[in-house]
Amino acid sequence: MTREEYMNQRNQLMNQAKAFLDAGNIDQFNATKKQVEDLDTKYEAEATAQANYAALQNGAVVPPAMQNLGGAPAPTGTQANVIQNPYDSDEYMEAFMNFACRGTAIPAKFRNAAETTTTSDTGAVIPKTLLKEIIRNLKETGILFHQLRHLNIQGGVEIPILDLKPTANWVGEGASEDQKLSAKEKVSFSYFGLECKIAQSILTSVVTIDAFQELFVELATEAIIEALEKGVFKGTGEGQMLGVCNDPRVTNSVTLTAAEFATYDGWKKKVFAKIKKKYQRGKFFMAQGTFEGYIDGMVDKNGQPVGRTNYGITEGTQYRFGGKPVETVEDDVITPYDTAAADEVVAVYMNLKDYVLNSNMTMTVVQWIDHDTNKKKTKVMLICDGKIADANGVILIKKGA
Repeated sequence: MTREEYMNQRNQLMNQAKAFLDAGNIDQFNATKKQVEDLDTKYEAEATAQANYAALQNGAVVPPAMQNLGGAPAPTGTQANVIQNPYDSDEYMEAFMNFACRGTAIPAKFRNAAETTTTSDTGAVIPKTLLKEIIRNLKETGILFHQLRHLNIQGGVEIPILDLKPTANWVGEGASEDQKLSAKEKVSFSYFGLECKIAQSILTSVVTIDAFQELFVELATEAIIEALEKGVFKGTGEGQMLGVCNDPRVTNSVTLTAAEFATYDGWKKKVFAKIKKKYQRGKFFMAQGTFEGYIDGMVDKNGQPVGRTNYGITEGTQYRFGGKPVETVEDDVITPYDTAAADEVVAVYMNLKDYVLNSNMTMTVVQWIDHDTNKKKTKVMLICDGKIADANGVILIKKGA
């Protein structure tokens, strides 16, 4: 249904509900209230489905109407190859800004002519220049995002892990069974929708394209980074990425008691000793409080520091532990040691290049109404999935009782 149809139906039901309430007919009021809630749920589901479909498409489709707007003969040869994508034009950027900031419908000439539904007035493709800026910001500001392995493959297709982690052997040479990847081990990716919701009141004051681009990119980037980085470790795999802490294929785990966690001897015997030679390029990931409170300043039995902070001039603060780099993350990504429950993961050793993020990085924007607060909000939709490719190189460090 279109937004206009949705609002007409909703207003009629609201008028009926008010009449029932004024008449003291509570049963009829509750029944009508349920109809309003069902209508809201249906409309939002339809709008979300449309956004998901648009995001699945590999880039924006140029509608036939956009190929010859001026009535001139269609260009051919080299000229045809340099036609500007309409979704990358200044005109569309301004139309998109008005849509995101003030709810103005996207002009009909920018809508996909292949669409069979009429909900296009509630969704829009993010302009290419804006999308590139978001992706650039993700790579620059995301602590983990730029370290992941990025793919864009069809969802639902099983990919042998050997295709993602190839090995080389001499002809006639047998491979060692230790830490060997089987050709039967496969990984597949689904289509999960990542939502970034922005309150309309934040965008309404924007009047210039430059200001809109700066604000929109900042808001979208911050939310997407937070969700993706949390998903790498704590994703459930149900409607979202599968994090390494919840992946049943990750079987290497170590439990350290309080005494072992605070000494290098405990880490050396239980953690460092488990790191295979082929996985020596990994890093430790832990909460800032865990590193500051337990790792930084740790010494070995000879009094030599093994956990330290280097205050670099060009690359900023760098953390290391036992010669390995340490990346500190937010507390909701990996729980700090002091607040973690027994048997909860408090640190992870892995190479993030072994974690695959599958997405075409095409984003769409949908507008919806939060009826709990009666505010119009803008929702950025990104279709993606992620999971570890080679689980053998991951070690989960858990808090002992």
